[in-house]
Amino acid sequence: MNNLTDQELDEALNEALRREDMDEFNRLGDEADRRATIREARLVAPGALRVAAEWYIGQGIAVFPLQPGGKVPATKHGFKDASTDLEQVRRWWAATPAANIGLPTGGLFDVIDVDGEQGARSHIHLTGTDLLPPIFGYATTGRPCSRHLYIQATGDGNAAGLWPGIDYRGKGGYVVAPPSRTGRRYDWLHPLDVAGLKAGQ
Repeated sequence: MNNLTDQELDEALNEALRREDMDEFNRLGDEADRRATIREARLVAPGALRVAAEWYIGQGIAVFPLQPGGKVPATKHGFKDASTDLEQVRRWWAATPAANIGLPTGGLFDVIDVDGEQGARSHIHLTGTDLLPPIFGYATTGRPCSRHLYIQATGDGNAAGLWPGIDYRGKGGYVVAPPSRTGRRYDWLHPLDVAGLKAGQ
């Protein structure tokens, strides 16, 4: 198990859930938690969120600050304030170093929001069908089987309950981005393929 990549571990969690092997699911979940603890130690370093925000804008992705430890925007106009201006971003994170990172959806990408065991079961049933578009990156959102799937922007808006445990973030929406923390850390399992997203525009 220790030789599995994070992505392989996540896939193994899904497979255990598909088989309804809850002993294996819990064992793999413990390993996922152990790895999250190691990453957490690295990501609590001073300035880690600012550095991550700067990385996003370096990729051409606008960011905006969220309240520390939460999902609520820390600016007056929320996702509408998102910026790729380096000096603006540095001012935001100098004022609030622990601010989480928000990414507006509907421009470069939309996000399929898979929540918990119910969402994971829906995701398993959708995988390999025409209903699930190509994924250009996915991140955990704080617990095993909960994740954000980044896809090409479609022009569609937000929607709740597309399938059991699955919501959609599109035009007029936003998501919390790794390495933000809302109780537990958001983390990339499959790094965002920005070049692939841009190539499809």
